[in-house]
Amino acid sequence: MSDPADTKAPATRARRMSPEARREQILDSAVSYIVDKGLSTFTLENVAHEAGVSKPLVYKYFTRREDLLRAVLEREYVYLGSHKLDVLPADVPMEPLIRASNRNAFNYLYERGPVIRLLASDRSVAELVHQRERNERSAITEHFIKRLMKTYGVPKDVAFICTVMTVNAPILSSRALKRAGISAERAAQVWSDFVMGGWHALEAQQVPAGKPKANAKAPAPATRRRKA
Repeated sequence: MSDPADTKAPATRARRMSPEARREQILDSAVSYIVDKGLSTFTLENVAHEAGVSKPLVYKYFTRREDLLRAVLEREYVYLGSHKLDVLPADVPMEPLIRASNRNAFNYLYERGPVIRLLASDRSVAELVHQRERNERSAITEHFIKRLMKTYGVPKDVAFICTVMTVNAPILSSRALKRAGISAERAAQVWSDFVMGGWHALEAQQVPAGKPKANAKAPAPATRRRKA
């Protein structure tokens, strides 16, 4: 069943859509507004203007600002779910896993923008974001830490530092890279090369206990004084 063609202005009528398609259109417009203009001026009226429909039509689907933000958040986690690491086999070697993870991250961020990070700054849904982040990201982080420690022989704190920085770098940089005309594929490739270079360097620093580094100088042998 199609929704009525509610008016945005006397001379303009919203084209007919099914309720499901209309809801998706409103959510798409909400995401575009958040990414382009932030949340300080995010209102149902402004989203209606972004979508090219009337405010009453938006109210038909979302009665409060918070309801719309929650719906946006839930849908983003659905999209994000298709980029999870657990879709990859557990026995995938570390380097392909890192490269696939970075590629998925940049593709998602180029397509969707940093919506979840922006939503985390809004009080009405911040706690929900943080709760989902704890549940979603903690498993991924722990998975990476264990694999990195085993593969490269690094201590847990090193694996944790590098994991957190590697995961967050695409989130903080994707918007600027996209604006500069750099493709998601190119960004993922260069970032993966950079990350892998770092891991190889860290791996080379790891030395088994009691074994001196290759470039370390051996101590000079002790000499006995001759008795006069």
